[in-house]
Amino acid sequence: MKTIKTILASAIIILSITLQSCSSNDNDSEPLEETYIKFTAGAETFNYTNVATAGSQNLTINGQDGSVSSISIWFPLQITTGTFNFSGDFFADGDYKINFESTSLNIDGWSESGSVTITNVSSEYIEGTFTGTVDGVAITSGEFRAFNL
Repeated sequence: MKTIKTILASAIIILSITLQSCSSNDNDSEPLEETYIKFTAGAETFNYTNVATAGSQNLTINGQDGSVSSISIWFPLQITTGTFNFSGDFFADGDYKINFESTSLNIDGWSESGSVTITNVSSEYIEGTFTGTVDGVAITSGEFRAFNL
């Protein structure tokens, strides 16, 4: 009986040491989505994940929520870091612009004013912030991270 108690106690000690050496990830924060566009317009917060990047004469990043809302941010193909003003809906090379549509806000238009600040351009991602006005509605706290082409 003493042998069984000794073996059982040894097993408990070994198991305790083993379990203590295994730790969970101490970083409890949510992982950052790989690509996203998020902002506030009116009193609503929009958060699009897995945004699409497309390029032809301009580079665009696009987020959408089915038929409820969508946003496209337009850049020139030769994108660089810096702050750039949005320039309406005329498609000229080198223009920066936003197209935003929201059923709940009754918006479907192009940026009337605002700017984008591109903070990082790598071979993999484009990152930055933006603010603007579309159809008289202020877009604030805009952030994005999208694949670079």
